[in-house]
Parts: sequence; C-alpha cells; structure tokens
Amino acid sequence: MSDLEDNSPVSPPLDNPIKTSKEDALGRASVAHDLALSIRNLDASEGVVAAVLGPWGNGKSSFVNLMREQFAEDPALTVIDFNPWVFSGTRSLTDVFFTEIAAELRLKDGNKFDAIAEGLDEYGDVLSPLAIIPGFGSWWDRATKSARTFAAWWSKRRKGSTTFRDQVAKALLGLDEPIVVVIDDIDRLTAAEIRDIFKLVRLTARFPNIVYLLAFDRLRVESALQETGVPGRAYLEKIVQVGFDLPVVPSELLRSKVFAELDRVVDSVPELRFDASRWADVYYEIIEPLLFNLRDVTRFAISARPNIVALGSDIETVDLLALEAIRVFRPEMFVALQAAKQALTEPTRDYGGTANPAHQSAIDSLLQSSEETPGVARSLVRRVFPAGRRYIENNSYGSDWLNIWKRAHVVAHIDYLNYYLQRTAPGDLLAFRHAENLVTLLDDLEAANTYLDLVDPIQLEDVIDSLGAYRGEFAEQAVVPGTIALMNRISKIPKRQSRGITDLNRPDWIVSRIVYRLFEMLDGPEREPEREAAVREILPQLTTLSSKLDLLDLVGYTEGSGHKLISESVFADLTAEVLSSVGSTFTVALDDEWALIRVLYRANQAQPGLFPMTISDPRTALALFVASRGWSRSQPMDSRSAKVEEVLAWDALTEIMGSEEAIGIAVNLVRNDATSSDLVGLVDRYLGGWRPRDL
Repeated sequence: MSDLEDNSPVSPPLDNPIKTSKEDALGRASVAHDLALSIRNLDASEGVVAAVLGPWGNGKSSFVNLMREQFAEDPALTVIDFNPWVFSGTRSLTDVFFTEIAAELRLKDGNKFDAIAEGLDEYGDVLSPLAIIPGFGSWWDRATKSARTFAAWWSKRRKGSTTFRDQVAKALLGLDEPIVVVIDDIDRLTAAEIRDIFKLVRLTARFPNIVYLLAFDRLRVESALQETGVPGRAYLEKIVQVGFDLPVVPSELLRSKVFAELDRVVDSVPELRFDASRWADVYYEIIEPLLFNLRDVTRFAISARPNIVALGSDIETVDLLALEAIRVFRPEMFVALQAAKQALTEPTRDYGGTANPAHQSAIDSLLQSSEETPGVARSLVRRVFPAGRRYIENNSYGSDWLNIWKRAHVVAHIDYLNYYLQRTAPGDLLAFRHAENLVTLLDDLEAANTYLDLVDPIQLEDVIDSLGAYRGEFAEQAVVPGTIALMNRISKIPKRQSRGITDLNRPDWIVSRIVYRLFEMLDGPEREPEREAAVREILPQLTTLSSKLDLLDLVGYTEGSGHKLISESVFADLTAEVLSSVGSTFTVALDDEWALIRVLYRANQAQPGLFPMTISDPRTALALFVASRGWSRSQPMDSRSAKVEEVLAWDALTEIMGSEEAIGIAVNLVRNDATSSDLVGLVDRYLGGWRPRDL
C-alpha cells in the first residue's frame, strides 16, 4: 500500500470497459491490434465470423474496443454495434436484429448504406415468425407504426427470403471495405436467446463484406447450444471461423491491479489504520482466492470504498478489506459470520474446559459455507478472529487479549465487529476513542484538563475506565498530572441509581484503579521516595477532601484498599493532616465533595468530640443530605425482579448532627427548595419512623 500523501478526494473506479490503448493496464493493445489486422486481411467476399472468447469479467469488451482502434485506421472500416442484451426479455431478437443493424447503418451514412439497410429491413420482415404475433403481437405493432399492412407483409412473405437476401448481397458487394458488426454480451442472454442469436448469425454469415465480431464466454455459449441436439462445441465451430481466447490475467498482474485500485481508495482516508505486518497473510489467504478477473477487482474496490472511507480511521483496514471481500464475493459466508460473531470474538474463560457447543456449531457452519473456497473461512478465523481458533485448532486466547484487540482497533474485539456490521459506533467505542486521545495528554495537566472538559459527563466514567487498556504503558511523567486530573473529576461523574452491591464500577473505584496503574510506573521498593514525593505534590492540587482521603487510602495502609506504596509513617502524617482540616463549621467546596459522609465520619474518629455539627446554612444541610443518599437493591425469593429503593445513611447523619431533632431542623432549611422536594420527602419518611427493613 502506498504512503498517504494526498488527501484530496478521488473518484471511485468504475466497472466499465476501457476505451483506448491509453487505459490498457494489461498490455493487450498490441495483441488486439494484430488480431484486428488479421481479420481485416481475411477474404470477406463470403462473410467472416470472428469471436473473442473469455470468461465473464475477463475483459472481452475492453479487448474489442482496442480492436476498434485498428479498424479505424485508413482505410477505416465501418463498425456498428448490436447488443442483444438490451432487448433481452422484451422483444424477439429475430424481430429486432435486422431492424437495429439497418438503423445503425443509416446513422453511419444514410446515402452509402441506404440500399443495404432497406434490404435488411425487408429481409427481417419476411423472417419475422408468425409465432411471435399472437393477435399480431409485437411485430404487428412495429409494422403498423411503419405504415405497413399485414397484406403487404404477406405479399413479401410469399416471395420468399431469397429475393431480399440477394438484394442485400448485391448492395454489400459494391462496398470497398467490409462492415464489422460487433455483437457483445451474448453470454448474458438466456439459453434460448443465445440459440436465437447464433441462428441469425448463421442465416447471414455468408453475406459478402460482413464481418461479425462476437464476444462471449465459450463454456456458457457451448452449454446453451448443446440443447440443439448437436454438441455445443461442434455447432459453434461450424459458425465461428476465427476464434481468439483471451489469456487469463497473470496473478501478478491481477495483484498489482488490486493494489492500485485499493491505493485509490485508501489515499483519500486521513489517519488510516493499516497494519502492514498482517496484510500479506490476509491478502494471500482470504482476499486473493476470491478474485478471478479484472471485473472482480473493480467490483471489490467499488464495494469496499464506502466502508473504508467511513471506518478506515476507526477500524483496522486489513480487517475491513477481509470482511468486504467475504461480503461481496461470498454472501452466504458473510451471513454465517454474523451468526457466529460471539464464537469468533469471545475469549476463553476456562482453559482446558469444554468448548461451548453452540459456538462450535456456529464455527462449523461458517466453515461449511466456504465449500467453493474451503480454505478462506479457516484462514478468516486464524488471521482475523483468533478467539475462534479454539474451535478449529484448540488454540486459546484469554480475556487479557481483549484490551490488546481493542487497542489495535481490530474486529477480533466484539465492539469493533459490531461497529462494522452496524456502521454506528457503540458508546463504549466512542469512550475508548476519547481514552486513546487522553492517554497521550496525561503528562500535561493543563492539556488533560482541557480535554476532559470537552468530554460529555455521561461518557466520563467510560472514558476513564477505558484508560485501563493502557496498563503498564503510561508515561512516568503522567503520574502526578494524570492523578490530579482524574481524581478531580470524580465528582463530575453522574451517579447511577442502578448500581448494586456487586457493581465494581463505582466512579471513585474506576478512578482509583487507573490511578493505581499510574503509580505502577514507579514500581519497586527502591522507588518509594519517588512515590511519596508524588503524593505530596498531588494532595494540595486535589480540590476535595474526598479525593485527598481516597488517594491516601489507595497508596497507604487502609484495610481493604491500601496498596502500601508509601511508608506507614508518611501515610499516617498525611492522613492526619487532611482530617485535621475538617472543623465543626466545615467550610469546603460542598458541591464537589463526593464522599462527604465518609470524610466527616473519619474526621470524627480522628478528632473525638468534633460532632455534633451545628447546621445553620441551607447549603451545608443540603450537601449532607445529598451525600448520605444511596440506593438499596433487594430481590424477593419468589420474584425474578430486583427492587431498587432510595435510602439514607441515617445512622451517620444522626451521629454527625447529634439527633433526629437536629436533622428535622436542618431539613426545614431546605424544605422550600423545589429541586430537593424528593430528597426532603425521603428525610421526612425517616423522621416518621420508616426504615429500609420495612420493605
């Protein structure tokens, strides 16, 4: 693949035959010119039938167009076209064959070819079978429009075709150069229509100075002619005098054409993701076996372009090209792939355990869908979906690979496969995209804060959680600024009522996991002084007591959460310093204190007699009520539904305020706050004696 140099839009390749030698990428022009010259030099006094033969999509029409260049040389031959596919299924080919050729001759030179055209019209009329005119059908419609009557037609019919054939032959003999009649797309016709075309050519093959140049797939036509009772090949040999089989396009040339067409596509995609180390295996094992001719190459490029342009900067392009080749050329395999997507992307959770029978069945169906190209499906699993290798070669990939696949933007990760299949990025991929950008900014506090300010708060939790994919690869310089930026965001993450006791994604826990990964970059006993210096630098820049205490619990000796990253004495000193800042009046940034109740409880333990607090400020009262609010989940034994109930940390509130009477006074301070009516109602329920155990 070429380097990306020009981002200007490019036109997609079109599936049209080439027109001139300047477009000849296969070097066929000289061969086409030689064949055309050979045909020109043949004695056409009794007519000539020549054919360009080749499989569908192998460039027959392009080759004929190259032959036209030689026919145009002095003395130029008149070349007219009859494309039977245009009339396929609408009118009898017998009815239109001579009329269309006559019309083409008149367009070329009415004066020169008028006698020939008139003779062909008459000849066609007498050959037009009554069988095609039930109620005088399509022929009668044409005849009446031409001011001819049935009686006139019958009069001509009684004369026989010989009279008009002689008239045409006489006019043709007067020509200085033969007329070339090109009949293309024969292999697109039905078997009956193919037989009709060759009957018509046989009827007129001996017209003087007429050269028929036919283009078709030999096997398709021989199969259609076989139904005449005569072997198709023998029938064909009786009609075609000069045949030229187009050579198969060399695989090297086809390959270079593929790369050239794909370069046209990818050169328009900025920041394209392309893993060159995987490209050769995927191309040779998955894509190339599905390409047989130049039409396949062009079709592949045209079909793949929209998805590459739309997704190439988000999803690994090598994977996109593999999937597009399957989608375009093996649609049945593509359907099986979608049915097997869980089996193809789900990592192994039980090494040595029994494989999932449903997954095994889905993979087997995928392999069976590739009977025409049996190695392609197996290579697709091996090269694109490694998790699926468990079902074809007992090679397992555990859940630790999920982050590797996600960071590589490959469809081996279910999120990227779904993104490709649905063409709409799921929320977690959007969050991961933010995380990819953020990880490069964590060593710069200002840049990290600026970026985080742009992130939708609803996505903030997932963005921070996605940073976990970079475990072990954070820059050491990111420890201090990264920790500050992330821990100051905890209060900005919206609370979710649906969290249960088994939910490990509480906002502070998510941030703490990433902060711990940052501190891992300063790993080892010998680096303890660096970790302590980092903590001392971070603490003053954290905007809430909640985050300060959370950081100390993370790096210190708090049971259940401490990782002992700093000395016990430093932990004790710094914790005492933080808790001592909590006074009875408690003037802090209350709106941002995401663990206010815990901070006050710990402060009371450190400073016996600190409480009860005197609450005279509505803002402080509201902050305490908000901080004590939570949700309790329960599930009755006879029900599958979980019940979520809003609750308060009532015992903690009572200890902090001193009594339920004091709580009642405090709630009156915020009773007129319309935005807090639900919370006030909950406090009133507790004051009235309700407790969660009454559920």
